[in-house]
Amino acid sequence: MWSQEVLALSRRWLLMTLRERLNLLFSVLQPAAWLVFFSGALGGAVDPRVVGTGDYIAFSVPGIIAFTVVGNGVTAAMPLLFDKESGYLDKLLSMPIRRSSLIVSRFVFQVGMNSAQVVVILLVALALGVRPASGLLGVLAILVATALLTLALTAAAMALACAVPSHGTFFAITGFASLPLLFMSNAFVPLPAMPGWMEVVARANPLTYAIEAMRLLVLRGWSGGVPLSLGALVAASSLLLAVGAWQFTRRTSHRIA
Repeated sequence: MWSQEVLALSRRWLLMTLRERLNLLFSVLQPAAWLVFFSGALGGAVDPRVVGTGDYIAFSVPGIIAFTVVGNGVTAAMPLLFDKESGYLDKLLSMPIRRSSLIVSRFVFQVGMNSAQVVVILLVALALGVRPASGLLGVLAILVATALLTLALTAAAMALACAVPSHGTFFAITGFASLPLLFMSNAFVPLPAMPGWMEVVARANPLTYAIEAMRLLVLRGWSGGVPLSLGALVAASSLLLAVGAWQFTRRTSHRIA
């Protein structure tokens, strides 16, 4: 069954991660450190009138979450990339399993990892005095937004991993694109404070809508902008998933002898 394939492959990703326990520990705790040091350092230098709140830590919580998902989106494709280079991907594809289970299993694993990191970030934010205006249900909605963003970035990274000839090219492209992707969004600066051309680019960036939904849930509560932002994020995630699945199928169709 397809669900059994997904669970078996997800278990493989989990076992690979558990073998490096220190890496797992620091991966979960690192975003919380970013929140403490990055937001704490910039908070005193930011004009509350520009960001719309005097609590810059609360303002930056969605940006730190997006920062985490972007970094994890790159690492999400690494096992597939190394499987392709080592020849193990060919062995997987020669088995009677659906190609979609490879993509979905990685997505399931990444959602679990990202959700754990988001919970840690929110707990640290809570210790720093941040209280989400939307309450516990808002926290669940933040996890949903994180899952949708994870889907979009994991699909894009896996499509790139299939297309490039080597891991060197993959890291060169992702290293070049990751920070512009983050800073060409509203992660740390609101859209009205950006130059006009940058605002246009940011409005085409899926991160912007994920961050906007989470920021409203943290600062304002259940406003009308939340479903609009989530709807735009669903559309972007669906498009990137379709592109990623098409690219994966196209690039792997000739790999089975």
